[in-house]
Amino acid sequence: MARVLLLEEEEPLRTQLKELLEGNGFTVETAASGLDGIVRALRRPPDLVLIDLHLSDLEGHEVAARLRRERSLAEVPIVALGALDRRAAALAAGVDCFMARAAAEALPVRLHEILGGERERLSPEREREALRALVGAMAGRLEAAVARQGDAALHLAEADRLKTAFIHNLAHELSTPLTPLAGYLRILQSEKTGPLNPQQKRMIESMSSSVHRLSRILENLSDFANLQAGQAPLVESAVKPDQLAEEVAAEQRIAVRDARLHLQVMPSGAPEVMADARKLRQALANLVSNAVKFSPHGGEVLIEVALEGARLRYSVYDQGPGVPPGDQARIFEPLYHAASRLGEEARPPGSGLGLPVARRIAEAHGGRVEVESPPRAQPLSAPRHYTGSKFSLEIPVRPAAQAGAAGAQAREGAFPGALPG
Repeated sequence: MARVLLLEEEEPLRTQLKELLEGNGFTVETAASGLDGIVRALRRPPDLVLIDLHLSDLEGHEVAARLRRERSLAEVPIVALGALDRRAAALAAGVDCFMARAAAEALPVRLHEILGGERERLSPEREREALRALVGAMAGRLEAAVARQGDAALHLAEADRLKTAFIHNLAHELSTPLTPLAGYLRILQSEKTGPLNPQQKRMIESMSSSVHRLSRILENLSDFANLQAGQAPLVESAVKPDQLAEEVAAEQRIAVRDARLHLQVMPSGAPEVMADARKLRQALANLVSNAVKFSPHGGEVLIEVALEGARLRYSVYDQGPGVPPGDQARIFEPLYHAASRLGEEARPPGSGLGLPVARRIAEAHGGRVEVESPPRAQPLSAPRHYTGSKFSLEIPVRPAAQAGAAGAQAREGAFPGALPG
């Protein structure tokens, strides 16, 4: 029983032809596009290929020309269906038989004849003429495709610019009312307006935690927009690596308490270094927040600080479900959410910008953010075993003392003729 590969885009006609051929003893495999048909033919060569010349992705004669390049398909007959004015181009492209779509009822008989060895051929002169026309038509389609690609690239660039501007404006508009709200909460917490009872203190603490979380989301939005647009220059200042880690950990105290987690900082004893303190804090906070969010109740989270030569590294370990291998590269893409190993319903929601912003901040410093899930090695002298993920933020730094000395030399050199006062 001969096996036919049928390439037909229109579903009703595809079904009709399939039923017609199967009713006459053929086995039929179908494809709804030229590309799909090529893949199927290469994967399992049929006894005959039947192509409708009118396909959206590739013209039928283009599919025929592509199939003719394969040694495994060199002897497989190709039959084309289409309008009569396309016969010469189809035969020149490598089709063995052309039939008008209106003559589909005679198709089974004709296919048996083709399988028996019959072929249609053009005269040499007609074939050369058809090939010239075919090459010209294919060049025209290629030119149009290149033009469409250029237009699409321009549209994508404009859409990206508008998206970045929208995110930046949204962050600004939302932060405007948030600023006085955070300020009033700090005043209430200071009890300058009057003493608070324990219940009021807990309520205001919870509100402050929510405001802080919202502020971090808005910072992520703003930083993402600025980093995307290349408008986020680094502002270096002296940073105490261990203190920064302790401050980030302290910001998570309510989330840690609610989840009954244990969050530990393993300090390095490193001296002050030069970095953009706000951006570095934001990047580390995003990694720690991610670890806290995905840790099971009662779990452990560790922030390990290390300064090795001119490289400062923060490593955040957790005991969460980890990141599936297929998601480990994509989690740093904006707005991407990895599939939760705990199930979709159990996955905490997020903005999808925390990890991308952390990586972009590290890259702006000339560094990187990487993930190991599970960690390939455990931290030295760690009291717990971390089975979830390890996110590492590493940037090049220079000691703040050297930066201060360089600044002093610059100031002295600025006035070479100055006399002591």
